[in-house]
Amino acid sequence: MLLNLVKFTMRMFFGIFYNVQVIGLENIPLSGPVVFACNHKSNFDPPLVGSHVGLKRDPIYIVKKELFKVPIVGAALKSFGFIAMDRYRKGGDMHSIKSALKVIKDGKALFIFPEGTRSKSGEPLKPKAGIGFLLWHCKAPVVPIKVLNTENMPFTRKLKVIIGKPFLLEKQEGKDAKEQFQDFADKVMQEIMKLS
Repeated sequence: MLLNLVKFTMRMFFGIFYNVQVIGLENIPLSGPVVFACNHKSNFDPPLVGSHVGLKRDPIYIVKKELFKVPIVGAALKSFGFIAMDRYRKGGDMHSIKSALKVIKDGKALFIFPEGTRSKSGEPLKPKAGIGFLLWHCKAPVVPIKVLNTENMPFTRKLKVIIGKPFLLEKQEGKDAKEQFQDFADKVMQEIMKLS
């Protein structure tokens, strides 16, 4: 109930104050495991994309752990079942990665920003190998999503969200798994940036 209220409020906000164009909602699988992967330019990206993707699916987000310490916001994120990620843990936050892997293996939807943080310049950053690790260990389709112009908020009135068609990544026999983690991550980012 709370999540639906938040999504509705965010859609109203963006609909009233911004000219939002959303393309490709029909590309969202209505059931089964799926990973939504989106570029990241602004703090507005999660509510913008989530409120519209949420018309079809309610994915579990991987969220930086700092947000869980924010009063009210943190409690809401926990109630939504979102996963806290420690971006600065040496060797990666394997507890969060395993939690994310369980979401996918349980046939649910996961939402991740492959870059791991916002691009302050608006240009795409090198994606983290974490999403590659997840996709290598489970055969789930990836839905690429691209946001445009959010880096200019609140000084723009034209926002765009493009949702691409799902695609699958295949393991390469004989190639080192760790290399493939980054290869998978790079491929996901390429598919996101190809959207127009």
